[in-house]
Amino acid sequence: MSEYVSPKEAARRLGVSVDSLRRWEAAGKIKAIRTPSGQRRFDINSYVPGDKPDTKPKASSKNVKTTDEPTLRQIAKGIVQYAQQMQKLKLFPYPAVLQLGVEKLQANCVMQTKTQPQGVPDFLTNWAEHPIRDWTIEIDCPEEWKDVQFVEDQKPSGFCIELDGSYINEAERIQKEVMEEVFRKSAQDPNLYIEFRRLLVSNPVITKGERDVKAVLQLKPLQKVLEDSYEEAPASYKKQGKFYCCGHCSGLMHRTVDNQLKCENKHCAKQKKAPVPFECDKDDQVLWLKKGLRYFIHRPGCAELRIEKRMRELGLEVTLYPDFDKYDLHIVFPDQTVWAVDVKFWESAYNLAKKVNEPIPRLPHQPYHEAFFVFADEIREYGDEYIQEFINHCPVKLKKSQAMFEGTFIKAVEKKLKICQL
Repeated sequence: MSEYVSPKEAARRLGVSVDSLRRWEAAGKIKAIRTPSGQRRFDINSYVPGDKPDTKPKASSKNVKTTDEPTLRQIAKGIVQYAQQMQKLKLFPYPAVLQLGVEKLQANCVMQTKTQPQGVPDFLTNWAEHPIRDWTIEIDCPEEWKDVQFVEDQKPSGFCIELDGSYINEAERIQKEVMEEVFRKSAQDPNLYIEFRRLLVSNPVITKGERDVKAVLQLKPLQKVLEDSYEEAPASYKKQGKFYCCGHCSGLMHRTVDNQLKCENKHCAKQKKAPVPFECDKDDQVLWLKKGLRYFIHRPGCAELRIEKRMRELGLEVTLYPDFDKYDLHIVFPDQTVWAVDVKFWESAYNLAKKVNEPIPRLPHQPYHEAFFVFADEIREYGDEYIQEFINHCPVKLKKSQAMFEGTFIKAVEKKLKICQL
């Protein structure tokens, strides 16, 4: 009978390294499948005693240099810079950081006597669009990275964006500017920050006219920051003269090479919702959120608002972004138990874990009893391995019950509420 388990679990049970399992699979000595999200699962019962590979490295391999994590981060940074350059300036010279990263990769290929990319164009076409595992050379990086790729649909993948980190800095810069304005104006309107975040999440695409009206009537103190949060939507995204928005997340859809509409968030395709034409006056300008805000504010924000809505439906007291965004949701049960929630939407659990360097902070006036990291249901297919990867690499000590997917968290809330009502 087949028993498919994660690479780490298979390695533990069989007493070999994960890399040995990979070589073993390539040699046909163990069976493996891929989950819908691309994760490997090994059938430990397909192992035949006696076929166990030699897990010790060959003597000749001791001096072979492997491509390491910093080189991959350098390549990611270069790809993101190149994409920004192409979108804004329409220039073709490749960023120096990308050229240097590819050169390091080439050097490692030579040292491992493997086929190397023939420069940056060949890398972008024949390497970056394939999972790292298929690069044929030894890669010294977290195991979960090996099933992802740097480029998808001729754009930096979500993994690439996270690995680079520059868009995170952009989102953090906008948040800092907002916070500075909010602190100055908080006496007039303490909910200013909440309304600003809600506006960005609810309006990833907006006309200039509507944005200007909201800036004047709803968010006058944050008018400049709001204007800086949006940029003109690319005309190349139009299909038959119209912009279309994703039926799931409302984000702007782009055209693929075969003229199909696709959401920037690849996970939305699984929802199978029809594109929605974006209606606007022909003389008005269409704007969309800047890249960093689309990725690190709008994506998790959709899950934040879904959870908030469900909490209100259950009759619970819930606050978004309490105490100027200490965390995402503050939930109070009838017995006055408080739960704090930080919602995340990252492709890589490892990269996310490295960003979480302190526990969820407590509010001085109403500290929480339980704190949770909740992952948006769009990535639920990544499964328990994603959660375990996050817990294993997070510098903050976490119990398994403190990290879960959105749907599981909702069930936990409903269960807690039933107990309160007994």
